[in-house]
Amino acid sequence: MKFMMADAEYSLSRSRIQLKRLPRKPLKFDPLELFTAIARDSDYKIWASDDHADFLAKVGASLKAAVDDQRLLHGKRIEALFAHVAGALGQCAMVKQEDSGAIFSAGKNIQAPDYSLVLKDGSRFMVEVKNCHHGNPKDSYIFRRDYVERLENYAALQGATIKFAMYFSRVNRWALLSRSSLTAHKNKFTINLLEAFARSEMIALGDRMIGTTPNLSIELVASKDKGSFLAEDGDANFTVGDVRIFCADNEIHDSKDKSIAFYLIRFGRWMAGNPEANMNGDRVISIRYDFCPCGEWDKEAGFAIVGEFSSMVSSAYHELTVYEQKVVALDAKVDPELFSVDIEDGYSGKNLPLWQFAIQPNPDFKAG
Repeated sequence: MKFMMADAEYSLSRSRIQLKRLPRKPLKFDPLELFTAIARDSDYKIWASDDHADFLAKVGASLKAAVDDQRLLHGKRIEALFAHVAGALGQCAMVKQEDSGAIFSAGKNIQAPDYSLVLKDGSRFMVEVKNCHHGNPKDSYIFRRDYVERLENYAALQGATIKFAMYFSRVNRWALLSRSSLTAHKNKFTINLLEAFARSEMIALGDRMIGTTPNLSIELVASKDKGSFLAEDGDANFTVGDVRIFCADNEIHDSKDKSIAFYLIRFGRWMAGNPEANMNGDRVISIRYDFCPCGEWDKEAGFAIVGEFSSMVSSAYHELTVYEQKVVALDAKVDPELFSVDIEDGYSGKNLPLWQFAIQPNPDFKAG
């Protein structure tokens, strides 16, 4: 399958790459590198115990200030999230953090972006990650022109182009944008949510919209060897002996299809209805949950969209890094594949029909 973008042609193959985090020893090397970086401005001596104490005090105060800054934490979490999203979607051969370490430049006005990406077809570009929390989809997100130019200058020196990965946190959606997709003004560039979605190049990373036939259902079957009953307060008390999963009331038996369906249930945007108890007298036989689209869906088409693959990866990452709306971790010690599920392009199960849509960018779209 081929698709066109404003500045390049890409080929999206059916095979997908699984990225692994390369091992490193941060406790061995990073503290010394941080000490060296601060020593340049603080005139530390590497062997001086008083300088060690001052360094630890400064780092402790800086860490406390950062932990108390929720805006900073959310921004850094989204920055780390993008690496997992890009890695999980299957078209990247390498994702490398770019904005770390010393840089020496011949006077050019440059700024290192967050990541360097190499796709499996060999193409390469730089990515700067942005977290947008605007409530109104028509509100513009602003990029200062000098900021964009610094990133472009850096990318050009590396023989690459710069793209912006924007995460719209209120709707859990990603957009990947070239500078040509931004609206140019005298001293800035702007874009809003509607334009970002229409012009997005997330297809380059392997993103797709996934659909299936409603409803998706999960039935928790009580163990026959253990007691099960419905308490006076309505709570069901039982030990789960089996889990059955259904699509449009057809039970899914294939193990791969069950894994896909469970992933869609857990991380897609369909909502759960009220649980239904299957009783035999006072004994609980099973509890069933139906997950259905939030609004009306086209029954003639036979499917409804469950969500974007990138959004579901983000929801999975959210479970490990956010608790009760507070950031508890910026990154996770896992490979990107943990947040993904194996759905090849064109795949559809026996009792789990799937529709996949790779959305091409429309660089000429303008919001009304």
